[in-house]
Amino acid sequence: MVQKDLFTRVTEVIGAWEKLRPHKSFFGLTLDGFKLKAKPYLDARNAIVELDKQSAHEASKRDLAAPELQLALQGVVAAVRGDPEETENGELYARMGYVPRNQRSTGLVRAGTAAKRIEGGGS
Repeated sequence: MVQKDLFTRVTEVIGAWEKLRPHKSFFGLTLDGFKLKAKPYLDARNAIVELDKQSAHEASKRDLAAPELQLALQGVVAAVRGDPEETENGELYARMGYVPRNQRSTGLVRAGTAAKRIEGGGS
């Protein structure tokens, strides 16, 4: 048996109550009283559904804007690296989150060699 979520159960109860016994009270509640009890939950759920739609829309807009921004970012960083006053050894390049060329390690380590070193299999 599949358990229904609270929203489905509440909306089914309200629908059946409205259609079959709209003027009868249950558990000390009229139909309107029960709807009033359900309102905060249903309002919050509806707000979440709308926020999910808005979030999906904004994520789509972000994803559409990303390639153009990525291109501009790459251009700016390349221009900083190529600027004779800044260079890729400069403070600006480093503060942008890049490792200046003069601070990089000098040894080339191939993937296979690095794995052997990690495993203790050789030098």
